[in-house]
Amino acid sequence: MRRFPVTTPVGNPNRINDMKTHIKLLLLTGLTTTSLAQTPTADPTTLMSLGRFSEATQLLARQAQQTPSMQAYFDAGYGYLRAGQPDSARSWFEKGQAMDEKRVPLNATGLAITYLVQKDPNANAQIDEVLKRSKGKNADILYRLGEAYTGYLTPDSGSIKPRYPMAVNAPKAIELLNQASERGKKNADIQLTLGDAHYLNRDAGTAVSRYESALELGMNPARVYQRIGDIYWQGKNLNLAVENYKKAIETVPTYAPAYRQLAELYYLVNRYKDAANYTDQYIRVANDTRPEMLLRSAQFHFLGNEYQKAIDVIDSNRAVLGQNPIVYRMEGWAYASLKQPQKAIQSLTTFIERAPQKVIYDDYKYLGRAYLTAVDGAADSTQAGRDSIGVTYLEKAAPFDTADNLYSDMAKYYYRAKKHPQAVAALDSAASHGFKADVQDLFRYGMSNYTLGFARDSLGKFTRDTLRFAKADSALALAQQQSPAYVPTVLYRAKAKYYAYTPEEAVRKGLAKPFFEQFITMVTDKPDERTRYSKDLALAFKYLISYHELVTQDATARNEWLQKGMAWLPNNKDLAKIATNDAPDASGQ
Repeated sequence: MRRFPVTTPVGNPNRINDMKTHIKLLLLTGLTTTSLAQTPTADPTTLMSLGRFSEATQLLARQAQQTPSMQAYFDAGYGYLRAGQPDSARSWFEKGQAMDEKRVPLNATGLAITYLVQKDPNANAQIDEVLKRSKGKNADILYRLGEAYTGYLTPDSGSIKPRYPMAVNAPKAIELLNQASERGKKNADIQLTLGDAHYLNRDAGTAVSRYESALELGMNPARVYQRIGDIYWQGKNLNLAVENYKKAIETVPTYAPAYRQLAELYYLVNRYKDAANYTDQYIRVANDTRPEMLLRSAQFHFLGNEYQKAIDVIDSNRAVLGQNPIVYRMEGWAYASLKQPQKAIQSLTTFIERAPQKVIYDDYKYLGRAYLTAVDGAADSTQAGRDSIGVTYLEKAAPFDTADNLYSDMAKYYYRAKKHPQAVAALDSAASHGFKADVQDLFRYGMSNYTLGFARDSLGKFTRDTLRFAKADSALALAQQQSPAYVPTVLYRAKAKYYAYTPEEAVRKGLAKPFFEQFITMVTDKPDERTRYSKDLALAFKYLISYHELVTQDATARNEWLQKGMAWLPNNKDLAKIATNDAPDASGQ
């Protein structure tokens, strides 16, 4: 069996928590490859073990109406009691009291229990009365009272918890159930409930022993193995829990509760594909097509990145699920993940229209990204409008998203749209929110600052913003560390250092020199690059020529750069002019 840790798997904790919080109500269904027989309508006991109390109570009430008897009335009341509706249970027990046998006050016992679970002061007196009437010798009465003191362990999101915590009295339950066991030595239900009582008494070893006794007495082995699995789950021994749930399925392949428990356990440890698989099998075996179960299945598929399966389930159950706006959210997120932005926009827009009060920042994130990636052949102006809408949604989501750097997405759009102040502001916000810039962020930050370095004063005259150029160079330097072979990074480091000063001052400082030299070297053996960067190469050659003329006064180096520039750029007028000025006049001077 594949082992897994009890602790939460390694991953981005914020992302995991966000997903669990924001997707908790999402749902769908997917067919599995496992071949399983379709089960008939489940019996009330199985329905209650699945948490399907509404169906169980309806079935039990109908049976009591059709075939009235002491047991039928008690069973109907018991169903409502297990469903957490003691007042409704009381009405059935009251109807059944007239049919109670003298020494078997079964419905009177049920009535007393309804007061016990509600902490009514009359409960003890009524319990004493039914024990007196039965002389404390009826196994069924003792069993029902003992079970009541366990609070009725009930499925709750995969785990088991007492339905009525205030009624729990484990020692009292054990006392009554042991008396019941003495008088009903072959009653497997008593042994199972004794296991529950010992579990509540923090004695898991004895609890498992009692469950095994129930198995020996002929109880459905799947039910026993599931209960043992429940105990191991509560004890955080998840591997043994899985082992027993799988034993339950092996012994009775149509025992639906074990599939449900496995699904919820795998969900707990973030193994979402396994959770989806067992949920799908549960739905098929239990024939449980309640909307909440279909939605649960869809949620697990989505969390397991099985986006198309999630969508397929929603589509195939549209009549059942379509009234729940949450499905449109999940559809939108799934379509966005499948790179189908138009469908994502349609689904998310529908969700926001139908449930504006439920919108969370992730909805804006997926919707914004969908708009930014949508391509439908429309004119550029229309695309620009969609992009603008997309960024508006991302702006709503970015401050709250701790997992994804939405500011980077916004900066990409602003940079592409030549909105450089906004691009810089977005990346500054990313840094202030703790996001580490990647090489593309650094390059865009550098290039936007470089562009903003060319400013105009109040008279409209061009000025140089030295601080902007310094920021540009600093960002490009970090980008160069991550991607040293990217030519534009080196080129614009040189240009940032050059344009930060007047031309002569820039040459005399020499800060751009090594970068212009590196730039030339990087394109030496790349004819296409030399053609692409012809204007920048002209600037680089002129800078190096001037540097050796003004700073080093090395005529040889100066002439070498001039000759190389002329060879590479024979039609460049500036280089030609420099060469012409260097040529001697007709007199040889």
